[in-house]
Amino acid sequence: MTESLLKKIKWAARISALIVFAFIFPFYIGYGVPVPSAVLSFYENVWIVAMPIFLIGLVVGWKWEKIAGYLIIIPILFSFLVSLFLWESVSPIMAAPLIPGLLYLIYGYKK
Repeated sequence: MTESLLKKIKWAARISALIVFAFIFPFYIGYGVPVPSAVLSFYENVWIVAMPIFLIGLVVGWKWEKIAGYLIIIPILFSFLVSLFLWESVSPIMAAPLIPGLLYLIYGYKK
């Protein structure tokens, strides 16, 4: 890959991560930083645990792209698998962080 293409991938990852973070973080904090509990279903608890992990990944990507890519992709894919096995519906908006996660991994492995 050329240097200019890598630079574009890097900035596309950063900008998309910033947009996703700016959209999802207020919703997460707006509920008073929910914690896993026995009142919620297993599916809801999985998403409550996954969300801060991938939010941290969105921020970490500005410095460490590979780590961020894994911090974003693994919890989201795990949550999708749980929802698949439990026959729960998944909001398509929860797939949005996969875009910067994949871009971070592409950039991290190609630089």
